[in-house]
Amino acid sequence: MTKSQSVPLYMGRILSPSGVPQGTCFQLAPGYLVTAWHVVQATLALGDDEVLRVDRLSHPGAERITARVAAEDRRADLALLKAEASFPASARLLRGARTVKQSEPVTVVGHAVVQEVGDRAPVVWVEALGEWQGEASRSDGVVLGRFYSRDILSGMSGAPVRQRSDDSVVGVVSARYNTSDGWLVHSVWASRVEELRSLCAGHVDLGGSGIQWIGFTAGAATAVAESVLRKPGTGPGSEIRVETARAPDQDGAQVLPPASPGGAVDATPTGTGGAVSDAITEEVTQSALARAARWFLDSL
Repeated sequence: MTKSQSVPLYMGRILSPSGVPQGTCFQLAPGYLVTAWHVVQATLALGDDEVLRVDRLSHPGAERITARVAAEDRRADLALLKAEASFPASARLLRGARTVKQSEPVTVVGHAVVQEVGDRAPVVWVEALGEWQGEASRSDGVVLGRFYSRDILSGMSGAPVRQRSDDSVVGVVSARYNTSDGWLVHSVWASRVEELRSLCAGHVDLGGSGIQWIGFTAGAATAVAESVLRKPGTGPGSEIRVETARAPDQDGAQVLPPASPGGAVDATPTGTGGAVSDAITEEVTQSALARAARWFLDSL
């Protein structure tokens, strides 16, 4: 997508039976659309059938197609739709939210509800810039992505949150947090690509359809790498407790180093001749393995 194409060709709008836009959607694979579940729920409540109407965000009002719900995840606020026809393009690159760096520049393009004054033509879409802020967890166990943007508007629910660097989709707009006390101002909740991938299983060919999933486990090698990172003492901020080498006494028995006044063992090796203990060797080895494992996972 060039910079002049602010609206990707895989973007669409969810319409009411009378043609009023209710939210945003995007095509993941030919004939399969993604949006927020609450948009689908509200739109279906306006009609007397299970059919949704969709048009392209770049060509509003033209080439309307119909779609039905193929799968839903109400807790994560996601819906997968099967459409009768396809958009010209699909969002081919999707990135796991856990791999997105904090403060990563992101962008959202979607249908926008803007109250204009006078006889001006209504705004169809708006581009909102922002920064990825990480994740948040609800009491029901659902993990949400969170990003900062001052310009997210009603109608953008269901739009993809995209990294500006490579256009990869990292989440789906779920709701703007409307703070009443000034905390978390301009925060927006996003359903994560991790939940979207699970939702698509059994419907969309995850290994085909030209889709590239970044930051997800893929086979035994990745499982080994992740197991290394899960070993005790190798996680970020974890404390590795290491026994120091013990010096032999006159009878050849091993004795612990003297304790410090605070009760902690003095870590200064005595009588070792510069030898490194097995525990220290294991610590260094695990550290190297952890670095190699992180490099492997980041390169997927």
